[in-house]
Amino acid sequence: MKLFGSRGNNPQNGTPAESTTRDLGPPEDPLATQQALESGKLPPSALRRLELLSQDRSFTSDLTINEFSLLKSISLDPICQVAGTAVYRIGYQPVPYGGSQPLSVLAQAFNESRRLATDRLQQEAHLAHADAVVGARITQAMFDAEAGLIEFSIIGTAVRSLGGPLDVLKNKTGSSAVLTTLKGQDLYSMAENGFVPLGLVGSSACYFASLSPYTFQQMYSMLGTNMVNFEIREFTEGYYASRHLVMREIERAAKAVNARGIIDFSFKTATNSYQVPGGEREAVGAVTFITHVLATAIAEIKDAPKTSQLKIMYLKP
Repeated sequence: MKLFGSRGNNPQNGTPAESTTRDLGPPEDPLATQQALESGKLPPSALRRLELLSQDRSFTSDLTINEFSLLKSISLDPICQVAGTAVYRIGYQPVPYGGSQPLSVLAQAFNESRRLATDRLQQEAHLAHADAVVGARITQAMFDAEAGLIEFSIIGTAVRSLGGPLDVLKNKTGSSAVLTTLKGQDLYSMAENGFVPLGLVGSSACYFASLSPYTFQQMYSMLGTNMVNFEIREFTEGYYASRHLVMREIERAAKAVNARGIIDFSFKTATNSYQVPGGEREAVGAVTFITHVLATAIAEIKDAPKTSQLKIMYLKP
């Protein structure tokens, strides 16, 4: 009796055995990858992987048990994990000492890196034949490997609508996959109240706040006035200016999609300080306020189908 067959053959009939791994096609072409990224598209290897995943009956996700159950109850079927990434180089930004003003070059770099990553996530969702991406996790920061680089990444679970509330939105708008940071529990609660997500709205703003000569003298004078409590009005105004710029863009984006409102609001502010040229090392003359806002725009669907009441019992061991 033959105990071992040759590798790759089926011992029963001598035909080649079915491969346990998917054929992802030829090796990656560096030139094709570069051209795709330059045009804001996905690498060819990502396209092939998503096409194969969309044909599978099994799925990949990072959903919890509760999220999976609640999404199924509102007719959302998980497909696969999707992601979008962009690493962006910041151009030359002149520092306007002696005055306060927005830093357009820095803000444009943050906004463009977010747009590229979000567009690539949208492309992956389209290739997976998804109607939405839920539970998206977003990371935006300075790239650790090199100064002057911005890293933006977003990853979530692509889902397909099977006759639930999102179908009503899709039929009315014909939009592409809806991107949202909302978890399964949040989407279920929204569907119960007749609301659906429209997509992500985000913006970044950078504002340079410079001290006036009078305030600088108050802070660093050797005459003792720096021992008195007082507000640094230029920095307070810089914080408000940065917030105003970013909120103006968020409100504009929400109105552009006819949103009823925005929820799951994330607001982050970082600061960079600048010393006065030729002055003491500790003498800060200006601060840059970098503000990032991300939220989910929502719409009210009056004729949305009611969700089935799902009862979950929690038992302690």
